[in-house]
Amino acid sequence: MKDGQLLVVDLSNRSFHTETIPARIMADYVGGRGLVAHLLYGKVIPGTDPLGPQNPLIFVAGPAQGLSAPYSPKTVLGTKSPLTGTYLYSVASGSFGHDLARAGLSGLMITGSAQEPTYLVVESGRVSFRSARHLWGKKTVEAQQNMVADSGHPRASVLAIGPAGERGALLAAIVTEGERCRTFGRGGPGAVMGSKNLKGVVLAREASNKAAADPQAFQDFWKWVNRKLKEAPMWVEERRLYGTGADMVTLLKQGILPVRNWQSAVFPGVEKICPATTTEEYPRQSVACGPYCPSPCSHISRIESGPYKGARTEGPEYETYYAMGSNCGVDRMDAIVAAEEICDQYGLDTMSVGLAISFAMECYEKGLLSSQDAEELDLRFGNHAAMVEMTRRIAEGQGLGRLLGQGTRVASREIPGSEEFAINMKGMEPGGYECRGLNGQAVQFALSPRGGCHHALGLPARAEAARGTGRETTGKGQLLKKGAVDRILYDCAILCTFSQAILGREALPPLLQASYGQSYSPEDLEKVGMRILTLERLFNLREGLGRKDDTLPSRLLKEPMADGPNKGFVVDLEPLKDDAYAALGWDSEGRPTAATLRELGLRS
Repeated sequence: MKDGQLLVVDLSNRSFHTETIPARIMADYVGGRGLVAHLLYGKVIPGTDPLGPQNPLIFVAGPAQGLSAPYSPKTVLGTKSPLTGTYLYSVASGSFGHDLARAGLSGLMITGSAQEPTYLVVESGRVSFRSARHLWGKKTVEAQQNMVADSGHPRASVLAIGPAGERGALLAAIVTEGERCRTFGRGGPGAVMGSKNLKGVVLAREASNKAAADPQAFQDFWKWVNRKLKEAPMWVEERRLYGTGADMVTLLKQGILPVRNWQSAVFPGVEKICPATTTEEYPRQSVACGPYCPSPCSHISRIESGPYKGARTEGPEYETYYAMGSNCGVDRMDAIVAAEEICDQYGLDTMSVGLAISFAMECYEKGLLSSQDAEELDLRFGNHAAMVEMTRRIAEGQGLGRLLGQGTRVASREIPGSEEFAINMKGMEPGGYECRGLNGQAVQFALSPRGGCHHALGLPARAEAARGTGRETTGKGQLLKKGAVDRILYDCAILCTFSQAILGREALPPLLQASYGQSYSPEDLEKVGMRILTLERLFNLREGLGRKDDTLPSRLLKEPMADGPNKGFVVDLEPLKDDAYAALGWDSEGRPTAATLRELGLRS
């Protein structure tokens, strides 16, 4: 194992330097999400203002990056979230992580705040500071194209914010890969970047990949992956044809798909927005989300006719179909594509935007928002034109859209009587997995370190629904623990999380051997995953969070599911939390015990 290298940029004084990350730390945290957790815990002073100059933005590669490893077009970002006030990591596809690793860097950390709009050009470990005055106000794709052209590095990786991030919208994302619009979407990192007067980063591409520490192990790893894919041809083909939204109809039948701001689990229009049932009306072009993917699942969607003719996006993915489709009562594929395109161009998280709009729709239907509040927009569930128009207003910070761009938690505080149905956990709007009747998913949402997140600690819902075990209460802590460690390890590698379904945890030792030349036993990997999970918890505890914050929206705790296969169910959360805390080695208040910290080599 070698030392890592962190390039540190200070925008306030326009300086940069390189810090060494000791080999021991690289071994203990692997890279990606693990390295982000280590750096954030060490670099962020408790109580730091997420939109202040001291809050860092950290972009990190993992052992898979720079090697042409399968399923490796990923980068992890870390910062303190302005949406939640808690720990945040976010994963985006593309080449940025590969180009970090090719440059000999484990990560890029940006601190401070520029005096004027600025973008960075990073080449061979050196940083130049360029004026972005002419780029301020430009949308994400145009800004990236201009930065690449001006930099003189036509093949560079690039990322940028759009007008939403410049304005400080807490739902703002950072967009990479030009017109492909891959995003660091969750938790408001675009607002952090905007607060730094930083429009974007251009990362020059090095000539060649980094060398594998064990070339034979790397070749063997590729062969093993190809064998696994040959054993799962239906999985590969379904992904290629339909992507992440392939099984929306099944999810609805299982009672998982949220409808109309999580009021219902019945949506007659599901087949109109499911990619598996709309291929003739809305044909899509299959593409990979980045380099080195042996089973692409992304798609380019173009609308050829109707009121949204000309709309184009790479996607949508399942979470956008849910957030802007069923959860808004919208059964129009073309409207969802049009709304996603707005989010991509302005730099917004489609999931949180969709839930903010569905929240506003319920407020409107309940009389908590008037027609005047909505500026004459008929903001009812199912009104596809209102959904798209409100997306535009959020993007441009217009009227009610400015408030909704701060997220449902902030908006509910300004709309009396709406708190009971403001769907968020710790301030973040959740992924599309209804959890009344799915207890493992319920506790996963409650404990997620970055808030309403279906990713951070695994995704129990699909397994629970398939096995019919969702309503059981025993063993959910151990279910959570296994799923969390699996997901964390993939985020450290960094490998595409979808490949985990085929490759499993057994993919990680040969990859780490090939990249680092170091062997990890199953016990070693378990400890790595638990170390990172625990450090993320320590970060949030240090910020004042605790058991009281490991909760769910009132609707899920008090309002029985209205319909569907889980009709009548609510979440009995407190016993589930007790079970999960015990499984994770935490005390009854959700604090890691002294024994747990000793075992993992941590201190509080």
